[in-house]
Amino acid sequence: MTVWPAKPVRVWPLAAMLLAAPLVAWAQQPMPLTQPFDPETMERADPPAYENVGNIGVNTLKAPNPQGVGTMDVHQGGFSASLWNGTSAEVARALLPRLPGGAASPTIRSLERRLLLTAAPPPDGAKADARPSLVEMRVERLLALGDLDGVVALSNAAPAAVEGALSAKVQRDAHLLAGRIDQACAQIPAASDPESARLITFCQLAQGQTLQGNLSLDLLRERQGADSGFIAAAEVLAGLPPVPNAKIEIVELTPLHVALFKAAKMALPEDSLAKASPVVARSIADNEAAPMDQRVAAAERAEAVGLINADDLRKLYLSLTFAPDEMASPMDRAASAGNHGRALLFRAAFDQPDPALKAQYAAAAIDMAVARKSVAGTARVFEPIIAATKPDATLSRHAAAFARAFYALGRPEAAAKWMDIAKADVTTVREAEKLWPLAAISEFGPGQPVSLAGLAGWRASLADLAPDVVARRNGVVLGILAGLGAKVPDSAWLAALPLPAGGPQPALFAMMQGAALDARLGGTLLASLATMGDTPLDKVDVMTLSEVISALAVVGLAEDGRALAREALLANGI
Repeated sequence: MTVWPAKPVRVWPLAAMLLAAPLVAWAQQPMPLTQPFDPETMERADPPAYENVGNIGVNTLKAPNPQGVGTMDVHQGGFSASLWNGTSAEVARALLPRLPGGAASPTIRSLERRLLLTAAPPPDGAKADARPSLVEMRVERLLALGDLDGVVALSNAAPAAVEGALSAKVQRDAHLLAGRIDQACAQIPAASDPESARLITFCQLAQGQTLQGNLSLDLLRERQGADSGFIAAAEVLAGLPPVPNAKIEIVELTPLHVALFKAAKMALPEDSLAKASPVVARSIADNEAAPMDQRVAAAERAEAVGLINADDLRKLYLSLTFAPDEMASPMDRAASAGNHGRALLFRAAFDQPDPALKAQYAAAAIDMAVARKSVAGTARVFEPIIAATKPDATLSRHAAAFARAFYALGRPEAAAKWMDIAKADVTTVREAEKLWPLAAISEFGPGQPVSLAGLAGWRASLADLAPDVVARRNGVVLGILAGLGAKVPDSAWLAALPLPAGGPQPALFAMMQGAALDARLGGTLLASLATMGDTPLDKVDVMTLSEVISALAVVGLAEDGRALAREALLANGI
């Protein structure tokens, strides 16, 4: 029987244990990766001034060990050169494959991307001849995140000593998804497996080698278990007439399928998007042969994780054509029309000259997004309209929606103005109480007690929800506040007791805590991100979420922890 060290379960999060400890000297706040809005002028603000260190070439970032190559340092948004101090190569190799993929939240994605691209001496014991190398493993996770530019940049920076078969495949997939056919076809593996055979066929047909491509296509047809979806698109590329889209079946959608259908100017099967990763969805959104509604749906998935920006999604929304009767009653139609309805509501708000109606459409879009747990993405798309709407008591019925949108955008000062309006109106005060957790994570600092009055008002707003939902939301909110260092009284936790049994993965949990307590930045990030994994924020274990936020604060990443807290609240319907 495995014997665990006997120690009591901690009530206070890791950050709270270290409130009195000095900040780690080398921990640095990362440079902002996005340009903020000025809350007064509603214009994009100038980025903060940093010391001009000149252009840093890739060669100057290389560590003596080629496993430490990277494309970022602290001046470019990466972490410090001491990133891997105290972390072993054995631990890094075990945890890198566990890092989240393309469905990760924007904050998790940002942390992971910076971790993977930072140039720093590698973990202790890293060997250049190990396969797959640490560089290959980092490149593979970058592709999983959908960072195609990062894949190419890190691969180009890496010396041949750390490249191998995994690196070649990852780079090839990145080129296929980005539409760089010549680069993808430059190094075809010398193998007879089905994937290599499909790649050869695609490259021959896409590069005009029709005779060779048709011969290769004949061989594919004769293979047992042939990929019928691939063959159908390859035949069109070879000059044959297309079969009906409804008869095309793709069991597993790959980057090669995406590139092939795009080259053949064909739409993917209607059900393919459900099987697609966010990075594949991004490529579908760019496929002009795909139906517009399919492109919009793919773009929404890609925007939600940061693979395309809100401007691109807005352009797709505005490219859709709407019938006159739809434009006459956009709110009624939008409620039941899926992504087409969301585009309709944006178009109606975009075209509307009346500020009151414009605000009404924007608020309706935010309210509809709450049930889908997509408030952040909707707020980003409607940000120009929301930011241009001045807080006014005549808009009180929309005030809570606007406050929620600004909290989702990370603009608590602007949200507070709308919160004041919502609280002042007896008909909307309950809606304002629902937003108390979002306000709390912006207002409470380490060591401050939780407002029991605010907590009580928020809990009253949960009266109509199922008991299991109420318990989950109580656990998430209190766990997040505790992770941020707020003092939560024992009595407040009683509402979360009905949460089902379960908890963090013991090994990862222990590694995360140990690394944070030892101020090991790389080890803390590896364990924290691996602990989160690909679990959606509305399903992640409450204690895991609390402790990850706490661990980030301990190693100097408190603002990233606060951003993760905001995303988690919104993902849980708060």
